[in-house]
Amino acid sequence: MIPGLFRTLASKMPFYAVARGRAAGVYLTWPECQRQVTGFTGAKFKKFPTRQQADAFVREHGNGSGSGSASGSGSNSPTAGADVQTAVPPVDSVRVLIDNYDEINAACSRIEGLKRELDELRGSGSGTGRRAVEIAPLPAKRKKLDSGVKPVTKLEKYGIYSFHQDEDGFVHVYTDGSCEGNGTAAACAGLGVYFGEGHALNTSKPVSGRATNNCGEIQAASLAIRLAKQQGIKRLTVNTDSKFLIDSITKWLPGWKRNAWKLSTGEPVKHQFDLEELDRELADKSIEIKWNHVDAHCGILG
Repeated sequence: MIPGLFRTLASKMPFYAVARGRAAGVYLTWPECQRQVTGFTGAKFKKFPTRQQADAFVREHGNGSGSGSASGSGSNSPTAGADVQTAVPPVDSVRVLIDNYDEINAACSRIEGLKRELDELRGSGSGTGRRAVEIAPLPAKRKKLDSGVKPVTKLEKYGIYSFHQDEDGFVHVYTDGSCEGNGTAAACAGLGVYFGEGHALNTSKPVSGRATNNCGEIQAASLAIRLAKQQGIKRLTVNTDSKFLIDSITKWLPGWKRNAWKLSTGEPVKHQFDLEELDRELADKSIEIKWNHVDAHCGILG
């Protein structure tokens, strides 16, 4: 959904090298690394900015890996000299996801002319404070937002930034989460927040905690709402391709909270931590949120 998300993610992703631990290798998240070294006598591990440095650390310090001892019930018998390449997929595999965004390139080029006009309008204004700039409606061929959400019609300034806003006063933001190897031990997940092309608050970053697609979707929404509140935005439309996210907030969350975060089957809700964080962002009522589902990769910029 967000152009360049995984290109940026691949360049910023930290790597956790475990030379001595339950399972030697390179991990993409601290919780995964922590599981290999906590309680393991003689554990040797370090965080690196590149995969190459992490691999070198494991090769240099990995002799005799697994010869220490672990406390608790966890396994302490890793394969000595394990091939670190199998611990996580190479960063290049993340870049495969970038190809999914090629289809929106045409849509991006169609709005270039509009973007230049908006830049000229921003530069020609005077005075301080909030300022609205009227722009033309979106082309008729662009996919319309559902759920009664109005199209963006103007730029409105909040704080020091301008935001796309519809006629009902809702600022629009696009959020997304995605995961390479979703559901596997070597999963690599990222999230993105998109307020508009070149916007200063656009964000792409690795998912914290569990690396799953749904965790990315939830964390992206939390971040978008937090950024909007920091700028004094009072009405926000969150555009997302995640029906799970929308249904979780609008349908299931009250029941889960009443049922001590358990499903009807008695199983725990897997995304409790991330949903609680999102619920806290919504609880103070300082901002009105409208949730809007958009189809993934359908030509909508964002």
